[in-house]
Amino acid sequence: MFVAGTALFGALVAALDWVYKIGWLKISFVPPLTFLKFDALGIPMMLSYLLFGLLSGTMTSLVAWVSISFRNPFSGFMKFMAEFSTMIGVYIVLRTRSFTSVWLRTVGLISGALVRGIVMVIVNVLLLPIFTTTTQEFVLAWVHFFFIFNVAQGVISVVGGFLIYEAILLRLPSLKAN
Repeated sequence: MFVAGTALFGALVAALDWVYKIGWLKISFVPPLTFLKFDALGIPMMLSYLLFGLLSGTMTSLVAWVSISFRNPFSGFMKFMAEFSTMIGVYIVLRTRSFTSVWLRTVGLISGALVRGIVMVIVNVLLLPIFTTTTQEFVLAWVHFFFIFNVAQGVISVVGGFLIYEAILLRLPSLKAN
């Protein structure tokens, strides 16, 4: 089940990535940070983690990295770091506890979004000036917007993942392993 589920979500992530790119379905963040784009690509990655565990979620995120890297290796790495850090944030809270507690899910959501925001601020400050034409001064001046964007995108990934996870469990209660 693990291998099939991970492969399914990996394929879904790769297909969605190309649909978003070809169909111009991503929503740009505020100018001058229009290179930051909102999408739902993190939802299947989070769902893979919730259904099959952290290894599955990590592998699904790696598939996104590879898929995006065909167009832009740096963007692929940044997407991997963002979604993986979101999963780690949720994992920190939910690793030993049941997913059924509404309180724990809320704390997991907050933790996932905040860990993503913090990690991506650090990664952007360190890597954007090296791998793009963006200056260090620009990144530092807009760092609060990098944080806001990543927290918002993290909320989209975690809430979307949890909602679909709940819908699946309602229809397939045998998957309730957590």
